[in-house]
This record gives sequence, structure tokens and C-alpha cells, in this order.
Amino acid sequence: MLLAIDIGNTNVVLALLDAEDRVLEERRAPSKDGWTAEQYAAQIRALLCGRAVRGAAVSSVVPELTGVLSAAAREAAGVTALVVNSDSPVGLTLAIEQPETLGADILAADAAAAEEYPLPVIVFDFGTATTVTVVDEQRRYRGGVILPGIKLGMQALFTGTAQLPDIRIEAPAHVICTETVESLQAGAVYGAAAMTDGLVERMESELGRPCTAVVTGGLGRFVVPHCRRRLVYDEHLLLRGLGMIWRRAQGEIHSCGAMGNAV
Repeated sequence: MLLAIDIGNTNVVLALLDAEDRVLEERRAPSKDGWTAEQYAAQIRALLCGRAVRGAAVSSVVPELTGVLSAAAREAAGVTALVVNSDSPVGLTLAIEQPETLGADILAADAAAAEEYPLPVIVFDFGTATTVTVVDEQRRYRGGVILPGIKLGMQALFTGTAQLPDIRIEAPAHVICTETVESLQAGAVYGAAAMTDGLVERMESELGRPCTAVVTGGLGRFVVPHCRRRLVYDEHLLLRGLGMIWRRAQGEIHSCGAMGNAV
């Protein structure tokens, strides 16, 4: 088994993976509350429940927590964590300028998508931010776009408009709404769905061929049912990617068909 740790802007996801990188169990902890390594270690112990792991892999978009969670993994599981970055063996050619600026979460999700889905593949990650990235048929990471996340966009509305209430993210029955709350919900969900359909179309046009479209991230499940394009929702894509990168670093698996300066 393997410990996978995804440090996001809102949550830290701790997951236990089996030998095929399937998620057996997971726990969530906050990433903004100033937790110590000891507090995260307690969560890891609760996840493991006495079970041993072979290693740990970490993706982080919060640099100040990377060392904290690495120390927690060492304390709770007795392993040295592999911290994923652009030098890690992800099995992709990073065909962009300044690959060192690429987020580890994107690397992990796209590594798994390239391994498991027909190429080219477009990966939508609906989290605190929404990222949309492309891996082409030669396993080259080509780049993508970054947008404000659904909740972040709603929070911006609430901050700038005194009379708008906080709302749950869910789709009303109609796009054309007559009540304020439903209008906000429609804008959030149907707006994200229309954006998803539109970006797939534009990216396919630039690539000159059809693409597989995969959606991950906690908010993605609200969006996919309302898209007109066929998309796959894959909740644990990023976590499986961490497992693949760790095993590739141990020499247990090799990339299939990666070209050029693959890492």
C-alpha cells in the first residue's frame, strides 16, 4: 500500500492506495488552519489504522505545507515522501516554457489521464481554481488555461455585492430563473458546463482532432451531468497519478510511448 497526500488551497487529502493505485480509504484535513505536523500525523495514523505502507507521494500547491506534511508522513508512517515536481518521472514530455512552474496537482492528474485514457486528453480539475490542461497523442503536456473556481467566483460576487446570499452549489431545474438564489446557482453550474463544452470544442479545433475529456475535482460532479459533450468524471484521478509517479520513481512501471525529454 501507498500513502498519497494532495495538499490543495482548501483541503489536504490523505489517501491509502492499493497495489493498483486504487483508493481504499481517504481523509480530509484543512490546509488553512495552521495545523502542525503532529496534527496531520494523527490524521495519517487514523487513516492507516496500524497498516504499513511502502512509501508516500505528495503533491502540493501550498509550499509552506509541503515540509509539514512530509514530516507528518515520516512521523506517522515511517517513510520518506516523494514530493512531486517537474523533475519527477511523470511519463510525459513537458512541452511548455518554464515547466518548473507547473503545479504538482496538474502533473499527477495528467500523468494518470495519459496512462488510462485515449489520447489526446483534456483534463478539467474543478477545485479552488479550475484548471484545463491538454496531453496530446504523443504524451506531450501542451498547457492549458486557468480560471477562478466555481466557489471562488461566487465568493467574489458575495464580496462585491452586499445583497447576494451565500448559496449551495447545485443546479436548478431551469437555466432561465426567476429567483435570485436559483439564478446564482444556474450561473455557477450551467455557466461552468457551458464553459466546459466550449473549451473542449476550442481545444479540439486547435489540436485538429477529437479528444477524450476527463473531469476531476470535488465540484466536477455538479458540472458533468449538465454538459452537452461526453465527459468522464474521475474523482480519484490525481491520487492515482501520485501512485503511478511513485511506482515509476521506483522503476516498477515505465511510461508508454513518451517522446523527447520525458520526465
